[in-house]
Amino acid sequence: MTTWTLWIGALLVVGGSAAHLKDQAAAARALWALAVLAFVATAASAVFTSEFSLPLLLILVAAITATVALVSVTREQAKSVIREPGRSAAARRDAQ
Repeated sequence: MTTWTLWIGALLVVGGSAAHLKDQAAAARALWALAVLAFVATAASAVFTSEFSLPLLLILVAAITATVALVSVTREQAKSVIREPGRSAAARRDAQ
């Protein structure tokens, strides 16, 4: 079960980043919060079922690190997009 929750968390992170790039900040935050819950559930499940091992710990640390990196890169890219009323995201990209 721990592998599945890690995959679900990874998909939630990617979905949150995609939502953030589409200017849907509330959806992005919700998906990122669910991803964090998936990672915490993975760690808790591993501890309580005595499946905790070094490879699982390394994968969990890598997943959390990748999450933080993706969120930070996504936020920087979203900040760099010029906010102009009445223009779509595609029109702003074409203008750049």
